[in-house]
Amino acid sequence: MSYLEVAKLHPKLGNLLEKNFKTSNNIAEEFAIKNGVSVDDITSMRVKPILLLGMHRYIDNIIAIEENSYIPNNVQFMRIKTGDIKSEWVYTTDLDEQKILFHLFGGGYIMGTLDTRRWIASLFMRETNIRCLNVGYRLAPEHPYPTALEDSISAYKWLLTQKYDPMKIIFCGESAGGGLAIATMLKIIKLGLPMPVMAVLISPWVDLEGKGKSLNTNYKYEPIVADGAKLMAQLYAGKYNKSDPYISPIYAELRGLPPLLFQAGGIEVIRDEVELIAEQAKKSSVEVTLEIYDRMTHVFQRLGNRLEESIDAWRSIRNFINKHVS
Repeated sequence: MSYLEVAKLHPKLGNLLEKNFKTSNNIAEEFAIKNGVSVDDITSMRVKPILLLGMHRYIDNIIAIEENSYIPNNVQFMRIKTGDIKSEWVYTTDLDEQKILFHLFGGGYIMGTLDTRRWIASLFMRETNIRCLNVGYRLAPEHPYPTALEDSISAYKWLLTQKYDPMKIIFCGESAGGGLAIATMLKIIKLGLPMPVMAVLISPWVDLEGKGKSLNTNYKYEPIVADGAKLMAQLYAGKYNKSDPYISPIYAELRGLPPLLFQAGGIEVIRDEVELIAEQAKKSSVEVTLEIYDRMTHVFQRLGNRLEESIDAWRSIRNFINKHVS
């Protein structure tokens, strides 16, 4: 299995991934039994295709319950409407209320809710000591592109109407959320809106065409991510071309973006596209910091303080923000 390949390079990370893999397998079996089929029936598409999406969402929801148990008791959550979009403040009472993390969660554009993405939002808040707005954009295939982008823009416009200073708004996102963060900033340029001060992009998914070589060279470490990306890309893009720059920002003109911090794992399957968009942004006169963490997989930062490399990554994020936001 893939975690065994990871364990050869990084035993501790491999062990953490093994635990997650076994938990996911058990949850998948539970879902299959409830639906009167086998997991193999679902993954081999011998039953209704919608069951595959349903299984992954079911796994995602159950795992989130465990992740959320790690959130400290002093963290508070408040549901709000950002325009027409359901969002959630994640905060503690001692934070500077003038600074805002505008968070777009990951999940391949087809998974994730405000409830299931509380853990990663709380990590952003806790590690930066800045209040986080977790944006509940709608998901494909029920709501394919451009819905997520429209929702993100709507939430950002709402923030501006609340008189928050753009120079104190930090965009952040992981995986699909990172790609959506870049797409949102591109749309901000087109609409002539004030730009946020900077963005933190963790393993951003920016090429839904899937042309990076690391999809093959690192496949053995993340086969589920690589295979899943193909279906997710199709479900999100729908009738639109996956090379549309608002779907795959790697094909966009990036001039005019604020300072960007990119982080990626050295053995993750989308490493190449992260490196490429970082280089393209530099060539477009954008201030870019690119950090590749050796032997790390996709969004390893979600492991919080259970992994030394994750601790280092969050420290770097905190320092980058402090450098650009007073």
